[in-house]
Amino acid sequence: MLPPVWPDEVLFFSPSQELANNGILKTDVLVGLIPGMEKKTLWMPPAYMLNSALFLKIFPQTLSTVRLLSALTIFLSAITFLFLLRKLKFNNISVTIGFATIIFEPLFFRFGIPARMEGMTILFFLLSAYTTFTTKDPFLRGLISGLFFSIACLSHPFALSLGLVIIYLLYLDNPNKYRTFVYFILGAIIPFFAWLLYISPDWDLLIMQFGAQLVRKKALFSTFSLIDKIKIFSYGFAFSKIRIFLILIQLLLIGIFSRQIFKQRKILPIKFNLFWIWILSVIISIYSSSEGWYVIHFLFPFALGMSILSEQRIVGLKVAIFGILLSVTGWFQIINLHHIQTDSDQILTNHFERIYDSLKDHNRIYVQSIPDPYFYLKSKQPNKEILEFIPGELGIPSHRFLETIGTRDAFIFYRDDLKSQAISDFLIQHPDWIREEWDIPVPAQHWLAYKTIIYKKPLR
Repeated sequence: MLPPVWPDEVLFFSPSQELANNGILKTDVLVGLIPGMEKKTLWMPPAYMLNSALFLKIFPQTLSTVRLLSALTIFLSAITFLFLLRKLKFNNISVTIGFATIIFEPLFFRFGIPARMEGMTILFFLLSAYTTFTTKDPFLRGLISGLFFSIACLSHPFALSLGLVIIYLLYLDNPNKYRTFVYFILGAIIPFFAWLLYISPDWDLLIMQFGAQLVRKKALFSTFSLIDKIKIFSYGFAFSKIRIFLILIQLLLIGIFSRQIFKQRKILPIKFNLFWIWILSVIISIYSSSEGWYVIHFLFPFALGMSILSEQRIVGLKVAIFGILLSVTGWFQIINLHHIQTDSDQILTNHFERIYDSLKDHNRIYVQSIPDPYFYLKSKQPNKEILEFIPGELGIPSHRFLETIGTRDAFIFYRDDLKSQAISDFLIQHPDWIREEWDIPVPAQHWLAYKTIIYKKPLR
């Protein structure tokens, strides 16, 4: 059972496909919703979409192709992390513990496989970190690390929050700190400069598109309470309440060990400093962004912490092994729920078929649905004009947005309360529209446990 199709995957697939076919990074799934998207897509840095376009140029232009790219990058990230643990001089048991903590956790699969840029961001960040250990030459150490870190940031801006980790690693055991930092900045500037050249004729589009994302992030930060943020953080974990408790135990134990070591030596080992800088950077960034996708970044410093604990054989090793067993048990639960109790693939196919049957005579559709039926509907009727939902969250109150909404003859939602005010007002003004609603017939903990709500214009 693969993770359900998310709207994000459509939003990143579409411009990647356009780039592969027409040489322009643009999209038709946001036409008339966010200004300029049909001309140039600038609302996200381009590294992931450039690589997706390359895959779509070589392989079949399907969701599976870009998911393959995500799978490759996230699993290469785990392998790079393993080599980083070896550079930190962990023993074989601790290296194995750290690696297993990542690859056996269902969240690693659930959030790493969808066609998003988390895997690429983590991979190039880890390559940047690993490079700091591979050479003492300030030029190569700084330049290559800077290049990798820049690509991570150009995959997703989340990587910027991890900059202190790289700075700390460059500082270590380095008699040429200032020269190394100069070369690091030089290496980081090169990819950014290429991106700036690409967007330079269209600064107004960048401000509108990327600025709208920043406004959305700010709104999310102020909207969610601390309890909401904890729920978002724990959403993807198996046995989330136990996992939260385990995380707190890890932080407490490493805090105690850090205090004891500092009392004795007046300095902490590199691996301890790295753990605290890394995990605090991730926690602060996840808290401020309130995005569930970003939790996958937490797995890596968490796994580093488990490697540290595993060196403390009395208690720490038992805690680390318990964490791995919890993840493995989570996989048994997922397999039972999605393959034994239910035929998930058939249920999903039936669900999409029901949507298609309902809307086969409607050609201008606005989708805000999980799982997203975009790829299924396009496979059945390639000429359908399907627009995606992100502008509903961005809340752009342009006249063109309102005009575009007015041209739709059907809407698909997974929650009525998430409709933008403009769409809600439009539907109130058209009480004759037909409303259909159903729940996907799966248990509550199933990945497909969502509602579908359709509003469609009556056929004359």
